[in-house]
Amino acid sequence: MKIFFFLLLSLTASGCFGGDSMLHPSFDMDKDQLAGLLSDQSEEIRNNILAAPGRFLELADSLLDQPEELFYLADKNHALTRDQGPAETVRPSDYGIPYTRKEREVSSLIIEPLKDLVSAAAKENLEIVFASGYRDYDYQEMLYNRYVSNYGQTEADRFSARPGTSQHQLGTAVDLGTIDDSYALTPEGKWLEAHAGDFGFSLSYPRDMEEVTGYMWECWHYRYITKEGIAMQREFFLDIQQYMMEFWHYHKEDLSAARR
Repeated sequence: MKIFFFLLLSLTASGCFGGDSMLHPSFDMDKDQLAGLLSDQSEEIRNNILAAPGRFLELADSLLDQPEELFYLADKNHALTRDQGPAETVRPSDYGIPYTRKEREVSSLIIEPLKDLVSAAAKENLEIVFASGYRDYDYQEMLYNRYVSNYGQTEADRFSARPGTSQHQLGTAVDLGTIDDSYALTPEGKWLEAHAGDFGFSLSYPRDMEEVTGYMWECWHYRYITKEGIAMQREFFLDIQQYMMEFWHYHKEDLSAARR
């Protein structure tokens, strides 16, 4: 009887009975099904996820509970509609956040983590200044056309989004500091690079990734993707926001459908 009981425990632990082959209690998905979902990913990303599928699905479970607009893909190949934008906006200047222009707004979804980020930096005698946030379609159109007029379309496309393709239209992306490359060398810029992720903010356009993101390096442009989103980006998607957002864009519904 003792031998039988030991064998039963071993078989149960190894997943030979019932739904124990499932990778996470919140998902009806086994490893083969997950591997099929990852067929469009690079080998390195696939290996990262398949090496820790339970952890990956744990984070996916959390992201599925978040407001979906936090993970909308907005880039040169995936445009937002003209009227798409945050449901509610607020002014960071009303929350004690240093600013360059008082009237600038952000989505209300990100104001608390943004305030926490700024407060944490202030405790180290660093001032993180809010420079830009939400831009609607029409404003982005005006801005892009101005850059094209000043720099030509080819150069403008390297640093300015065409209307409908800007993360700023979501209200969850912010420009911080002086909006130039030298900001990366300042104490504030270095602090952001090291600590923005602690508050759920991800650098959208990293150095030497223009072929992937479509834009030149912007050390000042951060998008709020939640702390769990940061963990997923770092642990599975080579710490590149674009890779994670593209995956989520194409496979969020697959994960949602597999959810219990």
